[in-house]
Amino acid sequence: MEIKTFKFICTPEITFGEGSINILGKKIKELKGTKAFIVIDKSLFSIKEQVKNILDKENIQYLIYDELTSEPTTDIGNYTGKLAKSERCDIVCGIGGGSSLDVAKAVSILITNDGTVEDYQGLGKVPKPGVSKIMIPTTAGTGSEATFTAVFIREKEKTKGGINSVYLYPECAILDPSLTLSLPKGPTAFTGMDAFCHAIESYISNKSNFFTESICEKAMEMIWKNLPVAYNNPDDIKARGNMLYASFIASIGLVNAGVTAVHSLSYPLGGLFGVPHGTGNALLLPYVLEAEIPEIEIKLSKIGTKLMGKKCEPELFIDELKKFERNLKIPEKLSELKIPKEAIEQITEGAMKIAVPLANNPKIFTKQDIINIYNRAY
Repeated sequence: MEIKTFKFICTPEITFGEGSINILGKKIKELKGTKAFIVIDKSLFSIKEQVKNILDKENIQYLIYDELTSEPTTDIGNYTGKLAKSERCDIVCGIGGGSSLDVAKAVSILITNDGTVEDYQGLGKVPKPGVSKIMIPTTAGTGSEATFTAVFIREKEKTKGGINSVYLYPECAILDPSLTLSLPKGPTAFTGMDAFCHAIESYISNKSNFFTESICEKAMEMIWKNLPVAYNNPDDIKARGNMLYASFIASIGLVNAGVTAVHSLSYPLGGLFGVPHGTGNALLLPYVLEAEIPEIEIKLSKIGTKLMGKKCEPELFIDELKKFERNLKIPEKLSELKIPKEAIEQITEGAMKIAVPLANNPKIFTKQDIINIYNRAY
């Protein structure tokens, strides 16, 4: 039996349930906040009005930033950080998808540290803690409400990189499934598959352990059962709640075991071509798994058997995964995303720079392995 030494981390205090958004004011006061900086997706007008009413009733001062329309750039992170600092905000709340949550986490450390987003991209570069952070996801997928990462695009270099620091762990997460009911079918599918990627990558990762494997198995089972329901019946609050819960526990698996090569290969698609993170992950997942079947066949057979309810070999599981994604209208080929074939060399170079997930992968991928995966996915 292999000897493993590990810690298990679950940082934020969690409040889960329909209507739990209504405790936001109480949580801000518990965390000693007096003026809140709110980062919220531009499209969430009704939720923004709901939040304003909650904070007004609690006599809490706030400043709202709602101009984020896509995955955030370092310029957006730096601008919002300066704004929150100049307005003397002492608590931050992210409401929306992963982009809003990531911006909010970055703002929290930019209020108390003098550097820029670019200064802190990497691992362990943030000098001191930020202000308290409350995360309220309105998608079931990114898991940013539980992680220590905030990802930003560097527009000049056309690359994506994360601030990875223990100071980004949120103090509090509010998981209210009613806030996810308005999520359109496309984002429901892409973010849901992002959560599935977090779960299966953490499940097969070199740093997995018996805690993370159990959690990730549960997350995959819940997503497999509930994502098609949430996709086809958007008002099904039970399915929405189960997806939000599954996304959270998948992110706990990510925090403790880490993601693998799927994320390394997906990042350059976002940095160079603006492909949404969940879309890139979902598209590439079957092709990456196919490339490492010998290294992960036992785990793939185990999870496939659980999900299918019958004995399932790795190849069958991957075939079923492709069908599952097809039913969710996930793109199957890079060519569908308008990525030119001649860009494969460039995105391969970009993938190889995302070294930590590659090192965490059960199979050591060479440059040629990565080129082969992109070619098969094209």
